[in-house]
Amino acid sequence: MTMKGFVGRGLAAGAAGGLAWALFLRFVTETQIGFALQFEDATTLGTSPGDDALFSRGTQQAGGMVGAVLYGMVLGLILGVTVAALHHRIASHNEFGRGVRVAAGAFVALVAIPMLKYPPNPPTVGNADTVAQRTSDFLLLMGASIVVVFIAFFAWQWFTDRGTDGAPRFLAVGGGLTLAIVVLYAIWPASPDAVNPPDNEAAPALVVADDAPRPVLDRMLDTARTTGDGYLRDPADPGEPLDLSSVEAEDLRGAPVAVSTTKLVDHSYTGMVWHFRMQSFAGYALLWAVTATAFGLLTDHRVRTGSTASVPTGTGEPAGA
Repeated sequence: MTMKGFVGRGLAAGAAGGLAWALFLRFVTETQIGFALQFEDATTLGTSPGDDALFSRGTQQAGGMVGAVLYGMVLGLILGVTVAALHHRIASHNEFGRGVRVAAGAFVALVAIPMLKYPPNPPTVGNADTVAQRTSDFLLLMGASIVVVFIAFFAWQWFTDRGTDGAPRFLAVGGGLTLAIVVLYAIWPASPDAVNPPDNEAAPALVVADDAPRPVLDRMLDTARTTGDGYLRDPADPGEPLDLSSVEAEDLRGAPVAVSTTKLVDHSYTGMVWHFRMQSFAGYALLWAVTATAFGLLTDHRVRTGSTASVPTGTGEPAGA
């Protein structure tokens, strides 16, 4: 099979993987994003409405799905080119095996190693001022991970060429790779953005906004007097409820509010963050699994239906050898 054949099948396989990932994002990960947006709304009690989003949430979701498909095609292109370039070095009885081996290595280098060190946060979570540093650290670690995985690949080949296989080869390469990952994690800085959930145990986590409109303040005061639940607290002593008989609506600005966001939003903040992280990892795993499977099936079918296939490196061996 020619380089063009590998690239074309890589693009098709990447599109399939990207589509699977897009559907996973829309119907699984989107749930946690919705929760994150609810938490953001819950921590802005009394604030005046902000500017409308440039794009509606539906438009953002559709754009994200299209972007996922395009990203999958880029990864498929990389997979096809890599398999073609290293074809003579990847030992396998068929093209399916070669595609899976390369995809597994890429997943470890591009996703597993950097993402376990710097797990993603859902929208509205974390400090926006640290985005540039987190992105830089993540990309640099990804680059180092690629180097480490390539070294592990060539080390595996080196042991194989010298007749070392089985447990000794696995222990040498696997142990070396594990040690390299530990060293990378020790060298790279920790994430600068600690995720702290809203906390009302020591003091109310929420306050009434200083720019809260008067109609909002009137409704809040009326509701507090009607329900008597004591959620408006005394600014001088947040441990005590505010004496509503002696305040006006204007006095509520800056008043502590003893309401946990976990009551305003029916799920755990930290649970939402970790569900998002686990689902993000699962989404990338799905992307690579579908891409590798589709690529292997497409290339295997081409080799089996053709008489022989030329290897892009010019070795003259059958591509399915």
